[in-house]
Amino acid sequence: MRKDLMISGICALSLIMLTQNAYAQTYEKESASGKVRFQCELEVPENWNGEEIPQFILESVHFVDSEKAYANFIEGKEILEKHNTPASNLYPEENYYVLADGTNVGIGIEFGISTKNSTYYAQIGVTNAENMEKFTSATESVVNEQDAVQKVKETLENAGYTVENLVFQTSPLSADILREIEDQYVAEGLLEESKRKPEWTSGDDVCIVYARQTVSGIPVYPELSVMAQALAYDTPESSPVVAVCSTRGIESLRVYGLYNFQEDRENVPLKGFDEIAATVETKYENLLDEATYTVTRAKFYERAYINEDQQYTAEPIWYLEINDNNSQKYVMLVNAETGKEIYLM
Repeated sequence: MRKDLMISGICALSLIMLTQNAYAQTYEKESASGKVRFQCELEVPENWNGEEIPQFILESVHFVDSEKAYANFIEGKEILEKHNTPASNLYPEENYYVLADGTNVGIGIEFGISTKNSTYYAQIGVTNAENMEKFTSATESVVNEQDAVQKVKETLENAGYTVENLVFQTSPLSADILREIEDQYVAEGLLEESKRKPEWTSGDDVCIVYARQTVSGIPVYPELSVMAQALAYDTPESSPVVAVCSTRGIESLRVYGLYNFQEDRENVPLKGFDEIAATVETKYENLLDEATYTVTRAKFYERAYINEDQQYTAEPIWYLEINDNNSQKYVMLVNAETGKEIYLM
């Protein structure tokens, strides 16, 4: 298949290369000054033409079904404590329960479950996907990944969520790896020796389950992700659904940032990626520093957010990861319809 060569209307380019089709795989570009480079794959939905997408109406946040969740996770159990936060204009009432068996359940803005064992996993950052790259073990987790996903789906449905538009990702971790992670946390002073888990056994093996929402095949970028650079990164642990499943079942589950969309009859025209790239290039070319910047990721999203009128709405965006030559990483968002930058708070 031939390579399509294009020239940007804003700046002289050393090279632009798109392979397979107009938006299929690789985008490589360097500005005339050499300060800004693109070396990334364009991550887009299947059968996407790059010219337009449907207009999506964000009707509401998909909150937990409070009555259903209470019936399935609280009713008939001994409650030691209950904490209540009243509803607001945007958010429902929040109730937090501490049960006699050591389980905590939150029902409201977020839906969350944590068992008495969850602390041991949380205190070593077990949901951090980088652990899969840093730690390896000859011992595999005994938790079946498909079974773990099914347990998460059933739990979500029991709380009133739909799972059809969720895309799941798994990360199994054996007790050997968990012990390694704990050792490192203690060695680095991130965890006190006295708070170690007494023993890690195969019964503590886990499978971490992450899930992101899609709308018509387009991944959804949650509202909280624009609050700060630290929250903006597209990593598994930033998914709106994160669960830790052991041989005992779900040890922890957190759900926030799912939405109810309606597809409008109108289509939204999209800027070509050259124009998106020009917006990025202009921003970093104008920085008065000696650094060079390389765009390493470009992913198409439908962004959910609260507008100036305090109403939920949605817009198509490009999510871009940029690395400088000092090993610093940044996230930049660009509106895919207007080509303008969306500023992180």
